[in-house]
Amino acid sequence: MNTNEDYISNQIAVYKNSRTLLEFQDKLRVAPIASYAHIHAGGETDPDGRRTHSLIGILMKDYSKGTGDKAVTVCANISPKEAKFILSRLTAGFQEYSFQQEKIFGDKDEKGYAKVSKVRIIRATMDGKGAERKLPWYVEVENGRGIPLQNANGGTYMKPGSFVSTGKVYASLSDLDLFGLLSSVSSYIDCWEHAIAPSLITKAKNAVAARQAARNAA
Repeated sequence: MNTNEDYISNQIAVYKNSRTLLEFQDKLRVAPIASYAHIHAGGETDPDGRRTHSLIGILMKDYSKGTGDKAVTVCANISPKEAKFILSRLTAGFQEYSFQQEKIFGDKDEKGYAKVSKVRIIRATMDGKGAERKLPWYVEVENGRGIPLQNANGGTYMKPGSFVSTGKVYASLSDLDLFGLLSSVSSYIDCWEHAIAPSLITKAKNAVAARQAARNAA
């Protein structure tokens, strides 16, 4: 069991108010040597047979009904490139912007349902009634279950009308709030790449050279 002394957090950046917590987490994973130039893992199969993805985690909590078991907790993931792209829309000064993502994943339960995560990150200057929004950014994460179906290309999508929500949390943020979060995320991604890439590239180049030498010696 971890103690305060030995616990290591993967938190990159966090926003809190009296009701809501929004946290971005390090879930970055290194690409295998076979695809070293990607730097980030992009769905390759690991030795245990699981697909590995390099991700930025999003954790949200709603404390409006209390803490502990009374709090609503949801989570989702976006890619490093998606995190940087959203930051680029903010720094470019886009007045209106919408990022929406829906993923269905994992093993099906006994009723044929799999896990679902939904993410919405939106900038809007006006609300539904036409009033100006003082906090223009809206971040929402929703978790639930849905029935997965296969499309013609082998991909997976959720059967229309099958989604069952198990929790949803949202927060409204200012430009400065979201910039502070995503600029920290972007800086961390850069630092991670600079730390990981030299060793990964060196190992890959050495492996290529060794294989070439073995072929030449044959």
